[in-house]
Amino acid sequence: MSQNVHKVLKRYWGFDEFRSPQLEIIESILSGRDTIALLPTGGGKSLCYQLPALLTKGKVLVISPLISLMQDQIKQLEDKEISAKAIYSGMPLSAIDAILDNFVHGPLKLLYVSPERVQTELFQTRFYMANVAFVAIDEAHCISQWGHDFRPSYLDLKILREIKPNVPIIALTATATSLILQDIEKQLGLRDVSIFTKSFARENINFVVIRNEDKSQELLHLMEKLQGTGIIYQRSRVECMKIAELLRSKGYSAAAYHGGMTTDQRASIQSKWFANSVRIMVATNAFGMGIDKSDVRFVIHQDIPPSIEEYYQEAGRAGRDGKVAYAVAIVNNRDIISASKSMDSQYPSSEEIKSVYTLLCRFFKVAIGGGAGSEYYFDMAEFCKLSKFNSSKVYNTLRILERQNWLALSESLKLPSRVLVVADPRALHNVYPEDDLRYEVLCQLLRMYDGIFIESIEINETQLSRTLNIPIDKIILILKMLEREGMIHYDKSLGMPKITYLMDRPDDNSFKIDEKAYQVDRKNAQDRLEAIIQFFTGDTCRQAAILEYFGEKATVCGKCDICRGSGSSDYTKEDYVAVLKLLEKLPKITEIKSLLLKWPINRRNRIQNCLEDLHKDGLIKLTDDAKLINLIKDQDVRK
Repeated sequence: MSQNVHKVLKRYWGFDEFRSPQLEIIESILSGRDTIALLPTGGGKSLCYQLPALLTKGKVLVISPLISLMQDQIKQLEDKEISAKAIYSGMPLSAIDAILDNFVHGPLKLLYVSPERVQTELFQTRFYMANVAFVAIDEAHCISQWGHDFRPSYLDLKILREIKPNVPIIALTATATSLILQDIEKQLGLRDVSIFTKSFARENINFVVIRNEDKSQELLHLMEKLQGTGIIYQRSRVECMKIAELLRSKGYSAAAYHGGMTTDQRASIQSKWFANSVRIMVATNAFGMGIDKSDVRFVIHQDIPPSIEEYYQEAGRAGRDGKVAYAVAIVNNRDIISASKSMDSQYPSSEEIKSVYTLLCRFFKVAIGGGAGSEYYFDMAEFCKLSKFNSSKVYNTLRILERQNWLALSESLKLPSRVLVVADPRALHNVYPEDDLRYEVLCQLLRMYDGIFIESIEINETQLSRTLNIPIDKIILILKMLEREGMIHYDKSLGMPKITYLMDRPDDNSFKIDEKAYQVDRKNAQDRLEAIIQFFTGDTCRQAAILEYFGEKATVCGKCDICRGSGSSDYTKEDYVAVLKLLEKLPKITEIKSLLLKWPINRRNRIQNCLEDLHKDGLIKLTDDAKLINLIKDQDVRK
């Protein structure tokens, strides 16, 4: 078997050897055993099910949570001339039926579907009919309520085992604690499972955390030193664009990437980055799964991610080629406060949840004692207007109700339509007459959505239809016409947003969420946030902190900012002498932060404390507005 495996590896992927423990994982699933593979970011998870698919007579079903990730992998497989297709929301029923028929009777080898698709009767019937060699479940940590990315739809994947109890399953993830691994095994009903893990240690990555209130200045200082291709993560779309513009103004090749851009815009920018015509990608976490560029030399975080899992996954995109790389985080006190506030908004009170649910039932006219199985098109803007809740509160509440199995949300509700007006708003009357419906729709878009000609904005076709008194199908047709004519970018959602009731509506006094489960969920999220804040503010070796979090025996790395001394506050005689020499060359007044930037990261804490002692000794003065007044020039203090 090993000889055939290596031949396939060389022929389709061009590699001579596997990374550890890829070969053992492949041999396990080919032998028919249930398998769990925990391979950190960059460990080559997809190869562990794509390659054995080519060595089996049967078909392989792949469960994947994101359409973009499916599409990316399908393209890579097609480039290798491997037969693969994906089914996702918004596809015509005829196309879905043809792909499933090909999976059952034709040459199709790998079929990618979302976890939601598994619940349809059409899919389950074809899955039963197909000769399935094994099932691969990617991002398997999504099945665990203990994890950072729990998705209720993953809990329903156990139906695959019920339909075909003898078909082996391989579950793959890049980030999971030992508790989550146990949950994956239990929820999927895995038997006699083989578990393969690779250490989370990344010996080639230097982890560095910098505390600075002026993050822009610190970033520019870093850019002077860092070489090669990189990613800068910033969770705010607006800040992404600001940072990219700042870098471009200083002569750096940089582009912004976020979920507010159209599909074509994101694809174009990503292609330029992969081709190295754009050096620095400034991105939200929308730029993530499926990104496999080996020569990324640095990843910089400009704020605090919600968990160590997400931080490690993003930081781990650096140095996949095994060469020296840097994972740098620039944070300040405002980031910590902002992260804590974000936690509060994501977990509204029980009373708020109840209020949203009750108003939702009234909005849809769901009678008490009924509703289970009913499906409704959902106009978020109209509901928010009537309920007087903001959209963020409503969306977060709906996600909680979904997690507690009251409701199911369609993908189109999570990914609504977006429009960017690319035409000059001042010249619209020169293009269309004022009685043209295209002119009316464009003007209404500009009135309803502030900034729509600057960035891609979420729109509501139903609201547009109601405002203009034009049927919604005609609105969609006009938007498509405007896109063809180059007036807008229209990134249409995958169908109308829908909410499905999974349980009958109780009377208002009887509705209650599972408070215990909700508080456990909230505490898990809070614990993850506190862990990442401790990681950024603590004085433990950065790599050791990551290893301890994931349950590994921790050893210090010797390379992070803590190991190199920036965590130490005790300055040395050499530090003291070096500061005095520098002060002799400095003008009377200097900004403290510009002075500290002259020192390597691992010495700044010590230098700061040295300056404070010189201030106490009357040799310099540190002012309240962060200035240093140099009193040392005429004094001989080096004796």
